[in-house]
Amino acid sequence: MAQDFRTLLTELERPEGDDERWFGDIRIGDWFYLSVQAGPDQESIPRTTVGPMDYSAFEVSLQTVHGVISYGKWGVWEQLSTMPWANRFHKETPMLMVAGELPVAEVQRVYEDLLEFARTHPLP
Repeated sequence: MAQDFRTLLTELERPEGDDERWFGDIRIGDWFYLSVQAGPDQESIPRTTVGPMDYSAFEVSLQTVHGVISYGKWGVWEQLSTMPWANRFHKETPMLMVAGELPVAEVQRVYEDLLEFARTHPLP
């Protein structure tokens, strides 16, 4: 089992008094950026600002490091769409797949599946 993804979430700097909080993206090799967000403005449970270990669900975005995820040379969504968690994602843009209120265990599965994909698939 891979490291708990929540231990990789680092809060980005924000102006004093700003309630909007963002975690930095998790880079998975040269293949993916996994964005895991939670708070009042994201589709998370709860929708408040607490520590990463205090959420039961997160808003998750997935994109490739280079190019478009949904088609073309870097378009790996066709391969990823067979994963058990894939039906939770929708195409926000050709470059970005998004899922709201994804439970912790499912986010961990996404993270581990992406690690395995990056390990076993050469870059185009």
